[in-house]
Parts: sequence; structure tokens; C-alpha cells
Amino acid sequence: MKWRHPLYQFLILLCLGLVLTLANLYPLQWDWSSQGRNQLHPQTLALLQGLQGPLHVTAFVPDLPLQRARVTTLLSKYRQHYPHLSLKFVDPSQEPELARELEIHHTPQLLLEYAGRQERIGGVNEQLLTEAIARLSLNNQGWIAGIKGHGEASLTGVKNHDLGSFGDLLRGKSYKLIELEPGSTGQVPDNVQLLILAAPATELTDDEAAILLNYLEHGGSLLWLADGRIPRPLLDYLGITFLPGTVVDAAAADMGMDSPNIAIGRPTEHSPLEKTLNAAVFLPHARVPEIMDDKWTATPLLRTGARSWNETGELRGSIARDPAAGEQRGPLDLALALTRKTASGELQKVIVIGDSDFLSNSFIGNGANRDFGLALIHWLSGNSQLIDIPEFVPADQQLHWRPARIAGMAGIFMFGIPILLVVTGLFIGWRRKKA
Repeated sequence: MKWRHPLYQFLILLCLGLVLTLANLYPLQWDWSSQGRNQLHPQTLALLQGLQGPLHVTAFVPDLPLQRARVTTLLSKYRQHYPHLSLKFVDPSQEPELARELEIHHTPQLLLEYAGRQERIGGVNEQLLTEAIARLSLNNQGWIAGIKGHGEASLTGVKNHDLGSFGDLLRGKSYKLIELEPGSTGQVPDNVQLLILAAPATELTDDEAAILLNYLEHGGSLLWLADGRIPRPLLDYLGITFLPGTVVDAAAADMGMDSPNIAIGRPTEHSPLEKTLNAAVFLPHARVPEIMDDKWTATPLLRTGARSWNETGELRGSIARDPAAGEQRGPLDLALALTRKTASGELQKVIVIGDSDFLSNSFIGNGANRDFGLALIHWLSGNSQLIDIPEFVPADQQLHWRPARIAGMAGIFMFGIPILLVVTGLFIGWRRKKA
């Protein structure tokens, strides 16, 4: 059989044409790299699945093939999963008026437009692009209001117990924050989407408690960080109570903590925040909330291990659980998500956590505290699409050397090679003189 026969050549060309046609109609890609460097993060894919409507990207990049290829390669990955994404290149030097109007002072910059909103980023990587898309899809119709007037931990405060760093983090995610004094305003404004009550040091007045309950009665969302004074009307309305004392946890020592009164909380199975956490949350001086009736559907969010209990005595010397004092052995729930259907059929959300210090300026950087705090706000405000994509660096592009090896290599380049060059030069000079 002679493959050079015209019929066989025609059949080969026909097969190639069919393969190219199928590849164009049904494009498929496989990423065989060990680190998955050529595919998008799973959370990016989940975000793209929730988008609706066109997403326009204008890339301000000089007309240089290598720089534009980097943008095209990244955006093509997004377009595979979201076909409604369009890309347009603009050379700022060719359109200076547009660059001045949009204040494009350096390149590359990407301008994203979605649902009538705009976001601009000054880099080309998945982390920046996905976070910008998430902000564009943000449901930020209302404000997040922190109650003040009773010595609460402030979302703008700089003291150790305040939540100023957390407030800055939320503003960086495009949330709008205010502080609200119910006794002065007489009500919670209609444009407040989420209310935060964080560790009041003094009691709420009857009028203030009534304002808070009226807000909840009309379907408002609440994050209650239950340090300090406990408003009794709020307890009764939510149908919860707190175990006496605060949690001590022997697992804290395993995590490098030198104080037993830090509860180590881990996400519970099937909770709405289970997939957002991959590390423990550290909660100092935490209380244990318990549901007392079925007014709300309660779902635990964080739970301690078996080596914990609610200590009612002083934390001095050797401590041990005393069942007679109402001290219960762990696992203990540290955070509860309360939900119910409102008259309009919408799902109302309230989260009760027996601690505010875990989000304080002095403690937010520990464990998964930051991620847990963000996840709480995202879920309560209906913005679960807001995510944090860690910057991806492939393992084969990282060099990890021990300090001794680093010092050895530094010695070779700083002293060894110069000395070798000097010796070589002297040897060559000596040979020439001898010759």
C-alpha cells in the first residue's frame, strides 16, 4: 500500500480538517503541570459561574507583543469559562486624551466594567483580576453599621481591643462602614444592610434595645460579638443563652499559645462557612452560646476540641473542670448562625459569637481569624462571591535553602571567586615572566 497515492493524501487531509473543525467547535485543554499552573483557582471558577451579563476589560498596554501576550494568555483562561468577557487593547501613547481622562499614569493597567460599575487594577495576575471581578459583583446597596455609645469595640479605633484593622480590611473590599448611635438617631436607617454589636461595656437602654429588636423584626442582619454586657432583651428575642465562665482549651498549648484561655475553634461540617477556612480560629476569653428554643434555625460555625471546657473559676495555678459548677466538657460551640424566613420569604441571618477579641487589632493576625471575620461579613451581607485568592508561586520556581547553604554560597561569590581570579592572574603573570 503506497501512502503517497492521491487518495490516501486526500483522506489524511480530510482527517486533519475534521480534527481542526472539531477542535474549533469543542475546544478542550489539559493541564499536566504538577502544580496546576495553567488553570484558574477553583474559587475563581466559582465566581465566574455566578456572573450575569457582559464583562468588558480594557487593557492599557503599549503595542509590544510580549506585554500584550501576557494579558491575552491570562484573559483567555477566564474567557474559556465565561464567554461574555471581551478584551480591548489601548496604547496610551496613541490615545493620550483617553489616558489622561482615565488617569492612566503607568502600564499595564486593566479597566474592568460590569453591571454599570468600574474597577481598575495595576497588574496582570489572577489574584488581582479575580478580586476586582468579585468587587464589581458586590451587593453593596447598604451600609455596615457598628453600634457605638456604650464603649463598644470600634470599627475605626486604634486601641488594642478595637476593630480598626478589621474595618480597614472591609473598606478595602468595597464595603461601606459607618458607626451608629441608636439613642441619638432613634432608629436604624433603612439603608443599613448589616448591624454589628461588638462588646458593649455598658447596658443598652430600654429604648435602644427596642430599636435593635425592631430592626431584627423587619428582617435586618446582625453580627453580635458577645463580649462585655449582654442585652437581656436580645437574648430572649434570639432564644439563646451563654454557659457560665469562659472557655479554656488545652489545645492552645499545641498551637504555641502560652495561655489556656484561648479557645481553638475549627469549622463544623455542613456549615455555610465550612469551605472558607483551612486553619484554626483563635478566640481569647470566649463564651459558649447555646440555643434554647426553635425560634430560629441554629447552625454551629466553630467548635472546640474535646480537651476544652467552660471554666467558671479564676485562671490561676492548676485548673481542672468542675462539673458541679456547670462546667461542660468539649466539644463546645463558639459561634452560631441563626436563620429564619421572613414574611417576604427572604432568609434572615444573625451570627452570635461569644468573643470580639479575635477580630481586635492585637489578635486579628492570628490563625484564620482574618479569613473567618471576612467570611462572616460576606455571608451576612449576601456577598459569598467575595474571596481571597492567594498569590500562586509554582513550587519549581521557588528556591528553599538552609541558612548554612546560603552562607556558603555567599562566601563563594564574595570571597572564593575573587580570590580564585587573583590567584589565576598572579599565576598567569608568573608563567609569562618565566617564559
